[in-house]
Amino acid sequence: MRLFLRLIGGMTALSLMGCVSVLPEAAPPKPRFHITPANVSTIEGDTLAWSLVIDDPRATRVYDTVRIAVTPAPGRTEYLGGAEWADRAPRLFQTALVQTFEDAGRIIAVGDRNAIPVADLVLQTDIRRMDLAVNAGNEQAVVTIYARLSDGKGKVFAAKRFDARAAANSTKPADVYAAFDNVFGEILVDLVRWSYEEGNAAQ
Repeated sequence: MRLFLRLIGGMTALSLMGCVSVLPEAAPPKPRFHITPANVSTIEGDTLAWSLVIDDPRATRVYDTVRIAVTPAPGRTEYLGGAEWADRAPRLFQTALVQTFEDAGRIIAVGDRNAIPVADLVLQTDIRRMDLAVNAGNEQAVVTIYARLSDGKGKVFAAKRFDARAAANSTKPADVYAAFDNVFGEILVDLVRWSYEEGNAAQ
């Protein structure tokens, strides 16, 4: 009887081992990238006597996603297969923009609508482009932001388009992210500096 039970146990173990061996291995998780705040060393200064709310950025469905857009040809959009944004791209951009303002420390009351429901000025941004342009081995991260500074009631004090691009060494996720990091570092600094100048003029 004991021998019989041992045989049954051994056969069961072998059966389970066989089942495990045919299961596909889980694919490694995709890296998920953030947009980091910019270096504010060149935009620090005296405290400004006005408040600022940063509206949710607007974007088409091409960019309003966690997927990283790739443009292999004009008018054609694909998505990077090996990595994703950690959240929707517009949300990440807004968070990085708010944090850059906060790190610069010149506006005490600055934030999104949840943090600052009412403010002296409103910064609205449209993400017109945020993709990896691929052209015969010449990869570039490209970002275009259109910004408007208004009173939040329809009066626009200033508007400007911001463009930046940076070369990527390859289409590997780490190289793509490094290129986007360089681009957003430039865009965020230019946008914050412009907001300070135009905000002061408006007030």
